[in-house]
Order: sequence, then C-alpha cells, then structure tokens
Amino acid sequence: MATAESFRSLVVARAGGACEFCRLLEIATGTRFHIEHIWPQSQGGQTTIQNLALSCSGCNLAKGDRTNGKDRHGKTTPLFNPREYTPASFGWHLHFELDLGTGLILPRTPIGEATVSVLQVNNPSRLFASQLQIRAGLIP
Repeated sequence: MATAESFRSLVVARAGGACEFCRLLEIATGTRFHIEHIWPQSQGGQTTIQNLALSCSGCNLAKGDRTNGKDRHGKTTPLFNPREYTPASFGWHLHFELDLGTGLILPRTPIGEATVSVLQVNNPSRLFASQLQIRAGLIP
C-alpha cells in the first residue's frame, strides 16, 4: 500500500514547491511541507496522487480533517481543492488574490472565503512569512 510520502517528489514538483493553499515556498520557509490528503483518510480519502497536495504545516494543521467551512454569510461551503483545476494555479487565482502590498490572501469566491477562514492563511506569522517572500521576489 502506497504512503503519502512515497508520492512526495511528484507532489512537490506538481506544486512547484509552493503550498497549494497559501502559496508560500517550501525552500524559503526552512521547514518540510506536509503531503496533505485533500479528502481526508478519516472520511474515506485514498492515498492517490489525485488526492494529495503540498501543504505548509500551518495550512495542513488548520485544515485537519475538514473539507468544508463557512463563507462570509455563514453558509457551509467546500474548501478549495487544487485538484479540481488544470493547472492548479488557475483554480487558485479564481478563488484567491494575493495583495502584493500587504501579503494578505484575499478571497474572491465563497470557496475562497471558507478556505481563508478555516486555514487561517492571514494569521500574523504566516502573513509575515508571505511579506518576506514577496519582498525577496520569491512570490510574483
């Protein structure tokens, strides 16, 4: 039976070394990112390349086994799934916008709102990391 780690090189390459949720770069954080099950194993998610995403520890730990969150109207909404789009970065830009002046990830859709809220992508420590990577020219 395959483990998520056995897919690491493929998942990292597909993601371009960036968290597929907040877009921080693994190499610039000094930490090893997680191989995340988009659909959690606790809910029947399989360990397949299609169900795996590269996730910084902040996004992965905040997400836990959740697949839904609340949008700004309090409606239960699915979280962003990078595998629903080809290329994945296209889907990210449909649901989110990165403010290059502040480093904030701004939601564009209810899916973006729920994901920003649940994953806490704009918490102070991750916002600081985003600002540093923008200033260094690592995040275009």
